[in-house]
Amino acid sequence: MPPSSPFPFEGTSHHVATHHRGLGRVLGSLALLSAVGPLITGALIALLGEVLGDPSFRSTARGAMALSGISLPVAVALALGSLIVSRSPEQLRGPLRVAAGPTGLRLRRGNASRWIPRAGIRSGLVVPGPISRVELQLRRGQLLELRVATEEEGARLLAALGLGAAERRVAVSLGSPSGELVAGCSGLPVFMFLWAIVLLPFLEAHGFRSTPFAWVIAAWLALSLVPTWLLRRAARPVQVVIGSDGVRVERPFSTAWLPYAELTGVETYYEQLFLFARRTNRPVALRAGNGLAEALAQRIREAQERAAGGAAPRGVEALDRCGRDVAAWREDLRKLLGAGDYRAAGLTPEDALGTLDDANAPPERRIGAALLLRIADHPEAQEHIRVAAEATVDDGLRAALELAAEEEIDDASLARALR
Repeated sequence: MPPSSPFPFEGTSHHVATHHRGLGRVLGSLALLSAVGPLITGALIALLGEVLGDPSFRSTARGAMALSGISLPVAVALALGSLIVSRSPEQLRGPLRVAAGPTGLRLRRGNASRWIPRAGIRSGLVVPGPISRVELQLRRGQLLELRVATEEEGARLLAALGLGAAERRVAVSLGSPSGELVAGCSGLPVFMFLWAIVLLPFLEAHGFRSTPFAWVIAAWLALSLVPTWLLRRAARPVQVVIGSDGVRVERPFSTAWLPYAELTGVETYYEQLFLFARRTNRPVALRAGNGLAEALAQRIREAQERAAGGAAPRGVEALDRCGRDVAAWREDLRKLLGAGDYRAAGLTPEDALGTLDDANAPPERRIGAALLLRIADHPEAQEHIRVAAEATVDDGLRAALELAAEEEIDDASLARALR
C-alpha cells in the first residue's frame, strides 16, 4: 500500500507504456518446448528401448513423436502470442499523476491508480530526446516507460526512488527479446529439414535395418538442436550493465569488463555508443537506438565521475586481507577499533564508509571496510553495505558484500564470491 505521507517527487506524465517482455520470453520458451518436446521424448524412449533390448518401446516412441501433429500448431500459436505480447505494450494516454518515493511509485488517473512497490523495481534510466522518458525495469520482466517534461524531471524521479548511479546498477538490453524467438522457431524446422535430407541417403545406402532407428533419430535431433541453440544464442540482444565500479558489456558469446579506472572516453555518434579503454586498440562499439545511446553515455559519465572521487585516506591499507583467512582478518579488523574507535590505525567511520563506496578500491579492501563497519556496529552499516552491493557490477564483489552485510561471510563463501 502507498504511504499516506507526501512523496519526494510528484509530477505529470502524458504517456505511460508497459512492455511485458518477461511474459513474451515465457511464451517463446513454451513455443520451443512444444515444438521439440514430443520429438525429444520419443527419441529418448526409443534409445531406452535400444539399450534395454525391448522392442515394445518403439511403439511408445512413435506415439510420443506423433504428438508433434498437435504440439506444432500449439507451438506456432504460442510463438505468435509471444511476438504480440513483446511488441504490443499496454499504453495509457492522457495526464497521469506520478508520485515517487523510497517506498515505491504511484500512477493515478482519475479514481484509478496503480501502485508499484520499490522492491518491485530493479533499475531505472533517463532517456533524453525531443520527448524525454524514464525507463524502469520491473522485477517480473516488465519495462515501464514514463514520458517526462525534461531530463531533469526524470533524474529527480530516479533520485526519489533511489535509482541513481550511486545507489543502483542498471542493465539495458540493446534489442528486442523477440529476436531469439524468431531465430529459434525459424531455425529449428530449417535445420531439421536439411539434416533429414543429409541422413536419408546414408540410410538408403546402408539399409534402414542395419542402423538402429533410435540412434538415427537421436543424431538427427542433436544435429538440428545444436545449431538452433547457437542461432538463438547469436540472436540474443547485447546487454549493457552500468554500476558504480564499471561497465560490463554482455554479447551473445563474449563479455567485456571495463572498470572506470580503465575507461578513457565515452562518445556517441548518431545511434552508436563508443567506449574507449586503456590497453585496447579498438573501442567497444554498441548500436543503441531509440535514444538509448545518449542515455547510456550520460549514465556512464555520471557513474565514472562519482567513482573518480579523491585520494584514498591514510591507513586504509590496514583493511586489506593480505592472504589471511576470514577469521584472522576479522580479528585483526576488530583490533583496529582500539578503545572503541578507529584511531589505532588513523581511520574514522567516514573513512570506512568512503572506502566501501570507493569504486577504485581493491574488492577485498571494500569488503574489509564492510566487515569493520559491522564489527563496530555502525548504525548505518547494514543499509550502506546493501546499497554499495546493489550498485556494483562485479557479481563476485556484490555477493561478498551481501554476505558481509549479514555477517555470514566465511573463507568458502569469500573464495566463491571472488573467484
